[in-house]
Amino acid sequence: MTDLILAVGAVAVLAAAGTAWRFHRAYRREQRRAEEFRGRSEQLGHQLRAVDLALEQLAAHIPVLGAANAPGEHHAGDLALPPPPAHTVLADRLRDVTGQVAATVTQVRETAQATAEQHVGMIRTAADQEIARARRESREATRAAVRSFASGVVARASRLSREISQGVRSHQDDEAYATLVHIDHIAQQMLLTAQGYAVLAGDKLSRRWPRTSLTDVIRAAMGRIEGYQRVEHHELDTVAVHSRAVEAVVHTLALLLDNALRYSPPAARVHVAVEQGHHACFLTVDDAGLRMDDERLLWASDIMSGKDRDDITQLGAHPQTGLRVASLLAENYGFRVELTAPNIYQGTRAVLVLPNKLLAFPAATAPEPAAVPAPRPAVPPEPAATTAGGLTVRRRPAKARAASPAPAEAPVVPGRPSVAAAWAAGTRQGRRSQENTGTTEGH
Repeated sequence: MTDLILAVGAVAVLAAAGTAWRFHRAYRREQRRAEEFRGRSEQLGHQLRAVDLALEQLAAHIPVLGAANAPGEHHAGDLALPPPPAHTVLADRLRDVTGQVAATVTQVRETAQATAEQHVGMIRTAADQEIARARRESREATRAAVRSFASGVVARASRLSREISQGVRSHQDDEAYATLVHIDHIAQQMLLTAQGYAVLAGDKLSRRWPRTSLTDVIRAAMGRIEGYQRVEHHELDTVAVHSRAVEAVVHTLALLLDNALRYSPPAARVHVAVEQGHHACFLTVDDAGLRMDDERLLWASDIMSGKDRDDITQLGAHPQTGLRVASLLAENYGFRVELTAPNIYQGTRAVLVLPNKLLAFPAATAPEPAAVPAPRPAVPPEPAATTAGGLTVRRRPAKARAASPAPAEAPVVPGRPSVAAAWAAGTRQGRRSQENTGTTEGH
């Protein structure tokens, strides 16, 4: 019985020991789990605080991500994090978010910049088009106004010239003749200036000439400028200019002579040489005045080539129209103007090149002369009367003088008949043809 009790007690002790050990193990296990939970809770608390801090830094860092990056550059993760989550998955995710935000901001900025540049380009193009249109309209309006004004001046000056021409033929008084010739000369200068502006404004030369020799072309050009007495020229009557180009050649040569006289000393001569070549004839104008420097020669070359020539609104306060008009006429009628310096007189040389297509050679195709009747006894010619300035006094035909009593002649002073002949003979044909056809210049 005792053994049984001892056995039961031993079993009870063993059972109690086993239960105690079991409970101890459970306690230790629960204790470890509690410690793990406590450590994880602390770790989560630290991570939550780090996340809050990281989010604050991210919120402060996002606005400068795009501005800090240069165009085309992308930074993935330059976000500063505290030590606890520095090497965790959360830190990697935050850095990925930062890189994506930076890339998105940069892309948006580049897209906005490209769009803005595109809009600016479109606006600039539209503005350039509007400016070009406004300039074109302004240029056309200016050309129309100048053309209208110049045409009116040309028409009135032409009418004045015709009236003066009739007065010159009607008056034999020396003083009246000299006055009328002087007024006619001024009218021709007015025509030259007005025609130049009309040509720049797009108008055409409308004065009609017959086929005219180069000698008369030179004299006609001299009749349109001031100081023609200083011009010395060669003569070439065997070559003539076709009627369609005479007025353009006369106008251009008058402009070249006017420039040569303006930039020469008052007593200096201007020389006009005529040279007949195989393919063209050359009218060379040499002056002894101010030589054009290289810069002015380059400017003149650009004008003659057509560069910066047609914009009449760019002439400035002191317009220089001579070379521009000469360039337009040369281009429209098929001749050429060249400028070089220095010449033999240390001045400027202008060469007017007339190709053979603009020329006629009457001497080569002239018919044989008819039989000459027997000569009559020679009658000594009546000496030509001249004015004090050297202008030849025109006389009426013999029939007209017989029909009306001749007025008493006033005493005259010997002068230089060639001075008046230089322009009177040259302009006679143009004035006569203008009166016969009834045309006026510049519409």
